[in-house]
Formats: sequence, structure tokens, C-alpha cells
Amino acid sequence: MNVPLPSPPAIRLDRVDVAFQGRPALEDVSFEVSAGSFVALLGPNGAGKSTCLKVILGLVRPDAGTVAVFGSPPARREYPVAYVPQRIVIPRGFPITVLDVVIMGRFGVLGVGRRPGAPDREQALAALSVVGLGDLARRRFQDLSGGQQQRVLIARALCGDPLLLLLDEPTAGLDSGARARFYALVCDLQHQKGLTVLCATHDLDVVGDHADRAILLNRTIRAAGPAGEVMDAATLNQAYAFPVDHAHG
Repeated sequence: MNVPLPSPPAIRLDRVDVAFQGRPALEDVSFEVSAGSFVALLGPNGAGKSTCLKVILGLVRPDAGTVAVFGSPPARREYPVAYVPQRIVIPRGFPITVLDVVIMGRFGVLGVGRRPGAPDREQALAALSVVGLGDLARRRFQDLSGGQQQRVLIARALCGDPLLLLLDEPTAGLDSGARARFYALVCDLQHQKGLTVLCATHDLDVVGDHADRAILLNRTIRAAGPAGEVMDAATLNQAYAFPVDHAHG
């Protein structure tokens, strides 16, 4: 689906505060992500990275400040957004196939009460081919390696024809080779499809190899700008040394 890129920034947060049971998770957070860019959201455990993504998705409402996704509040956004978590939890022995998981990505497009049909199945198979797993459509999802499962989640995200892709520590637990292949795939898709990518990660190699810009978060913004500047050792040391609340990522 060829959708003209909207003119506002893909993401804009302005002075966002979030607290859980009185404990601050985000404080005075402001940043923008330009449409079509790849931005790494860095920070230690408990720095608020996952909370930040949930705010953008509309799953967490800020206590203060404003959030806009392509110019609209998350609840009223006009352009599709996809989310790739660290993993999805499937009960042991549940017979869900790779294709079943990918077709889930069509639910947001179809709307409530509509079941996927043949065109949705074809789109899911095409998405699996894009991520190099077309021959595993009938395989049980749980039988795949961690790297293959993350590729399936990317295929699921693509099924929703997103303009914005949010990644939450998507390579946690993967070996270095699987991490490199995953991010190479995401980068290729970003350029091919004009995606905007915001990736919350601990993997500093992502910044050096793929990200256009980086945001260093530790409850508040510690640094933001071109990836090389944010990766400055002094900047990283200062941010990672700051005490964090481990209750929220």
C-alpha cells in the first residue's frame, strides 16, 4: 500500500510525565522523530524506554504533556502503527502456526468482528517471504529459533501496512549473528517501504550500524541528536550512572 508520508513528525512528545503509584517513570520527556528515520531509544534497565513506547501506542496515558503520532493523539491516529515486542508468550503445546501469528497483523486493519480472508492470507504469506521465512508458514511458531520468531513478528507487523514501527528490545536473548541479521532486515525494510523506526534497545551496535539518530533516556532525556554524538563515551557514562527505578523499563 503506497500511502503519502504525512508532513508532521512521525512522533512528537512534549513535556510528558508518567508516574506509577506515585513513582516517576518519565519526567519532562520531549523529543521528535522525523518520518522515514531510524531512531534508537537508549537507556539502562528501568529508564522508561518501554513506558515511552506504550505512551506512543496509547496504552499509557501521560499524567502531563502531549503526544502526537503523525500529528494526531495516539487514540485518533490516522496512520497505521506496528509494535514488535521482545517476544510473545504462547502457552506450551498450543498449536499455533507461523502463518497464524502473521495473520494476526491484519486484525487492526480489518476491524472488530471481521475475519481474515484469502487476501489477508496472501498478504501474510507475502510478508513471510519478505523476511525470508516463506517456507516455514506451516511450522509451529514455538518450534522456531529465537531469531526466526523475531522475523515472524516483523512479518506480522508488516501485515498491517504500517508507516511507523516500534521495536521494544527486539533482540534480547539472541546471539550476535541473529541480532545482526535482524537489524539488517529492519534497515532494509525501512528503506524499501519508507518506514519510520523507533527502536528501544540496549544494543549499542544498533546505533553505530543502523540508526540515523539516538535518544538517550533515563527517566528524562539525557541526550538526543545524531547517533555519533549521543554515543560519546562521556554522555553514555553519565546517563547510565544515573540511578533508575527498575519497576518500569
